[in-house]
Amino acid sequence: MKPRTIALLAGPALFLLMALLPAPAGMSETAKIAAAITLWVAVWWIAEPIDLAVTSLLPLVLFPLTGLPMSAISGEYGNELIFLFISGFFFGKTIERWRLHRRIALRLITLFGNDPKRTVLGFMVATAFISMWISNTATAVMMTPVAIAVAQNSKSSHPNFSKNLLLGVGYACSIGGLGTVIGTPTNGIFLAYVQQHMGQNVSFFQWLLFGAPFAAALLLVCWVLLMFLFPIPATKDGALQDTIRLELRALGPLTTPEKLLLLIFGAVIFAWISGSIWWYTPLNEWIHQHFAANPSGKMPRYINDTLIALTGALSLFLVPAFDRKPVGDDYNTLLDWKHAVQIPWGIVLFFGGGLALAKGFEQSGLAQWMGAQMEGLAVLPQALLLCAVLAVVVLLSEIASNVATASMLMPILAALAASVGMHPFGLLISAAMAATFGFGLPIATPPNTIVYSAGFFSTREMARAGFLLDLIAILLLVGFIYAFMPLVWGFAI
Repeated sequence: MKPRTIALLAGPALFLLMALLPAPAGMSETAKIAAAITLWVAVWWIAEPIDLAVTSLLPLVLFPLTGLPMSAISGEYGNELIFLFISGFFFGKTIERWRLHRRIALRLITLFGNDPKRTVLGFMVATAFISMWISNTATAVMMTPVAIAVAQNSKSSHPNFSKNLLLGVGYACSIGGLGTVIGTPTNGIFLAYVQQHMGQNVSFFQWLLFGAPFAAALLLVCWVLLMFLFPIPATKDGALQDTIRLELRALGPLTTPEKLLLLIFGAVIFAWISGSIWWYTPLNEWIHQHFAANPSGKMPRYINDTLIALTGALSLFLVPAFDRKPVGDDYNTLLDWKHAVQIPWGIVLFFGGGLALAKGFEQSGLAQWMGAQMEGLAVLPQALLLCAVLAVVVLLSEIASNVATASMLMPILAALAASVGMHPFGLLISAAMAATFGFGLPIATPPNTIVYSAGFFSTREMARAGFLLDLIAILLLVGFIYAFMPLVWGFAI
């Protein structure tokens, strides 16, 4: 029997087995069914016998068996933060369409000179910056051919230069996504969960204050680690900059669509950052006074990150490109539906499936039961417990989708935090970020797979650098949780 067939049958078989067995002590029948559903979804998410997005629809079909109405489950697939990420995907697709990301990346690389070590750092910084705004996979697809061209045209024949360049690009794709809320889907899984189940809103600016310094620190650590493991002699290589300049010259001058896109996206980023500080308050007051049904009542928050993102994304469909219409395009605007429909809609379903699973955990009583079972872990030091949890998350993300890992673990870790007296926020945000690591294996993340396929390093070399980077990243993240979380959010773990 083929492995895919075994995995396909294992999900429903384990569901039926758990559903038919007697419930453990203290667990209700409803919680038992919820646990059986979670097991089925987890098996299919990890083994992937069918597309992950299709598996994400299982909660819609199965959770009504627990008595939870479908309307309550389906509502999770339309969470407000899902539209924040849809808007981010639209911006990413527009940036890809007009190749603005390639121009920005090449410009950044030229700032680092023609020393091979600094060239590697330049590629990593440029890759991480682009990955903060568009998908990690798209960034890897764009940056890998440029890195290969530089490696092949370099006058330095030292093989470690090519290894470091490609490994650095692959790792920077994942690291950069940690810097912004829209950088990687696992960030969205965390944001949506804490908003739904903790009533905690995390703004773009708050995440930037925490995520960007962590991403910058981890990127620098990664570069130092690569230079230590695969040393490069200190030389000057003018061919490196010549190759980059040729790539830039091929792009031509900055086009009108690129200028308009920079203006719109820059305005959105400015509104995200400044809005978290002062912009919402006066605008909210004006809207409340002039349009609210009850102007004398408590003022709600009309303007938020999602509304700003949607407004900016819609403008992409309206603003003319003022350029020659690309062949085969429907409308001469910055973005049309032909390109917009290419965003990863499966990730959108993934978000909904993860939130639906969390809803079922809470409503069925499964989360409370699991929390009670883990009360004995309270005797462990919190830092040690956090390190152990993150190690499990990282190891799981090496073999399973990072979005699936985050989706499955959010409700479980929330129950764990409650049982041991930890603030769940710190445990959840660190787990969501750790799910993005997965630096050790070529199959762990799409960027790893893409750079590995270039053939400049072996699986053993990636594992040697990647698993060590995983360990360092865990320790660095624990330090950031203790040092930065009280400063950004005002409470300790």
